[in-house]
Amino acid sequence: PCKKARRSAPFLLGNFCMATYAIGDLQGCCDPLKRLLDQVKFDPPRDKVWLVGDLVNRGPQSAETLRFIIKLGDAAIPILGNHDLHLLVAASGYTKQYPGDTLKDVLDAPDRDELLHWLRQQKMMHVDRTLGYAMVHAGLLPQWSIDKAAALAREVETVLRGDDPD
Repeated sequence: PCKKARRSAPFLLGNFCMATYAIGDLQGCCDPLKRLLDQVKFDPPRDKVWLVGDLVNRGPQSAETLRFIIKLGDAAIPILGNHDLHLLVAASGYTKQYPGDTLKDVLDAPDRDELLHWLRQQKMMHVDRTLGYAMVHAGLLPQWSIDKAAALAREVETVLRGDDPD
């Protein structure tokens, strides 16, 4: 029923098809992300991209990566990974950066507060019951159900959001 061919399985929603892509570990590499989305003909009004954590660090464009994801709006569904949490902890002054970290562009950005605020609002886990998938960064304990993992993720999210000055 879908007229536009996609590399991922299309999902029929109303009168049009949408594709859902999952991309992991961007690690501050905005240009490769943009090229990949161009290659699959990503269409933000119709498609979704699930971003599987580690949005920042290691690559040279952490701040630009966050800004790009923010501009995607509801088309992007990011979750936090260990590098994203490390950025939040470093920005709060609870730890120092590691020698290989590339977080300076975020920490020194004129829109630093907005970027960090946005990052603190992101989820630790995403569950899409319609598609039948859940997304986390780095896996789940096999003893946990999806519901238990989602409840524990919400606890962490509440703490992250609670410390954020408005």
